[in-house]
Amino acid sequence: MADEGKKEYVEKRPGFVVKSGTEDAAKRKIDYAVFTDNAQGFEYTQDGQKLDVCRGTSLEICGVDEKSVQEGQPGKIIDAKNGDIIIQALSGDITLKARNIRIVALDGSGEVTINAAKQIHTNAPITSIKGGISNTVMTNSASTGALSTDTTGVMQNSQSSGAEECEGSILSKLLSLAKKFKDFLE
Repeated sequence: MADEGKKEYVEKRPGFVVKSGTEDAAKRKIDYAVFTDNAQGFEYTQDGQKLDVCRGTSLEICGVDEKSVQEGQPGKIIDAKNGDIIIQALSGDITLKARNIRIVALDGSGEVTINAAKQIHTNAPITSIKGGISNTVMTNSASTGALSTDTTGVMQNSQSSGAEECEGSILSKLLSLAKKFKDFLE
């Protein structure tokens, strides 16, 4: 008598195959999969994974019918209820284009981090930065240039040329700098 708990389905057709209940190349149990003879297709595994394989450009067009997309309704949503979202192009660039682009970290301890090995370039008619504390640490130089420059401090507005710093202990100055910019130096 056949094992009632073992349900496997494989249907090979000219140009493609449909599978269910078998294992894939990574030994995951396939829930449902369709792949072509050119190794393109999709797979859902019984442990909840989804795989799409496309040998060229993958293009999805949505929101085509203006009457179907109501005011304020998005044309595309990617919603990860748990876990992270990673978008990577290790051999290429990522370009985001839109009328407006917003990056929002919602959590009270949320952060937005930008790391670059070469350069971060910002170009806009108006650049505004608002926050509680602003720290800038440069290992080489810092330059500020403008037609008009204003600095204001409600409690204290101080600056030094560096000559005054020589009057104190160099070790105390380094310790003070390291303490103030601990997060940047780590």
